[in-house]
Amino acid sequence: MAKKLYLLDGMALVYRAHFAFMRNPIKTSTGVNVSALFGFLNTLIELRQSQEPTHLAVVFDTQAPTQRHVAFPAYKAQREAMPEELSVAIPNVKRFIEAFDIPVLELDGYEADDIIGTLAKRAVAEETDCEVFMVTPDKDFAQLVEERIAIFKPGRGGGDAEILRVPDILANWEIERPEQVIDILGLWGDASDNIPGIPGIGEKTAKKLIAEFGSIENLVANAAALKGKQKENVEQFAEQGLLSKKLATILLDAPVPLDWGKLELGHPHEDALKALLVEFEFNALGKRLFGEDFKAGRGGELAVADDGGAKLRTIADVPHDYRIVKTKAERAKLIAEMSALKAFCFDTETSDLDVTRAQVIGLALSWKKGQGYYVPLPDRRDEGVAILREFGPLFENEAVEKIGH
Repeated sequence: MAKKLYLLDGMALVYRAHFAFMRNPIKTSTGVNVSALFGFLNTLIELRQSQEPTHLAVVFDTQAPTQRHVAFPAYKAQREAMPEELSVAIPNVKRFIEAFDIPVLELDGYEADDIIGTLAKRAVAEETDCEVFMVTPDKDFAQLVEERIAIFKPGRGGGDAEILRVPDILANWEIERPEQVIDILGLWGDASDNIPGIPGIGEKTAKKLIAEFGSIENLVANAAALKGKQKENVEQFAEQGLLSKKLATILLDAPVPLDWGKLELGHPHEDALKALLVEFEFNALGKRLFGEDFKAGRGGELAVADDGGAKLRTIADVPHDYRIVKTKAERAKLIAEMSALKAFCFDTETSDLDVTRAQVIGLALSWKKGQGYYVPLPDRRDEGVAILREFGPLFENEAVEKIGH
């Protein structure tokens, strides 16, 4: 039987889940924010049920400095302290992982990227019938993709997951080989990790230069062929560019064992898992795992039962028609219908509360009780902007009232 190894970038997935619910956090009846926990578990359960992995592990960073910090002390130094709600969530995420009987991999001195990269490359080298999926929203992993190593990018806001293989990486990054992603990151830099890159070179210019010169080393060697400020910056900041490339390179020699027996998909510890689902009031997730009879506690608003007592109301017994609008044709049909309305409500879902960093990830629309539409936007900014522009005439129509909050 062919092996399907899924390596989850734990911290990236937890962060992503926490900020995805930033505007409407998920809280227990006692006010505990469980957004990160819920989002991570939703991804994990969906992965187990739909992708049928044979082997699985979740990989985390540690607080110990890495080789990158030694080479460049400012590496990630600009990052704000982890939000308290998120730091509290991580130990509970690991409790759930343990209850699922999934190994957690960590190693001081190495980032999760390095552990995932090492195991992925080693797995396909050892096993000819093995395929590896790196589960992460992090663009840096594109450098590792090869014939039997892919990125599994979980969907956002109800959207489908995306699997990125070699042709996708080459097309998205406009390169000839996946490893050239490192050169683009070295030139472009990465503000989130405080990797400086070369001043004046953004994403588009970096792709263009690597398409022409092939690597940072070759670009530096042929800097005389450049012109103006670009030539000046490449010559002046050549060492910084090469250092940035080193910082962006995922290590493939982390001292971690590839233990197929340990990684093999096990059976969840049902009692422990049910206890955790009750502790955090995850009714919907519990039903997905254990059937409709599962009850974790508060599942929605309280309603009055026929006998005068209280009962739980959930989406299952409230009339509703909620739809995800994915295709261009579906969006055109929705826009045409809404253009005839007198008024509608809308809300944008964003990746962050900080307007300088926020990216629009979805558009929610409604004009009738119990009815709603959600338009998920791709991660690529240009593709998301193109979809938003489709709605431009609708929002510019003065005859239709728009209600926000």
